[in-house]
Amino acid sequence: MEAKYRLGGVLCLLLAGAIAWQGIWLPLQQANLGAESITWMPRATVVIGLCLVFGAYFLTTGNRYPYRDVARQTLTPVGWVLCAAIGIVALAGFFGMDMLLRSMGYE
Repeated sequence: MEAKYRLGGVLCLLLAGAIAWQGIWLPLQQANLGAESITWMPRATVVIGLCLVFGAYFLTTGNRYPYRDVARQTLTPVGWVLCAAIGIVALAGFFGMDMLLRSMGYE
């Protein structure tokens, strides 16, 4: 069962990479080429953060430390740490991309 979680972690990381390519990398390439306007997906930073954090968690632990209590339908302390990490990564990605595009002259 642990191998399935680890494989799921790899898939989450691949998904994060694909979304980052489409939502972050390609707009940055357009900006480097001097495009008049750039369209990027700010919500993608949340999905990328979610996939990165859970992908890394499942790949390294294989869900050895459960993030939720199924019986009580609540998060465990590990789950709360994962939620905080997702928020930090998502906010850092959003504000980082925003600052980067503003420094390149885009609004």
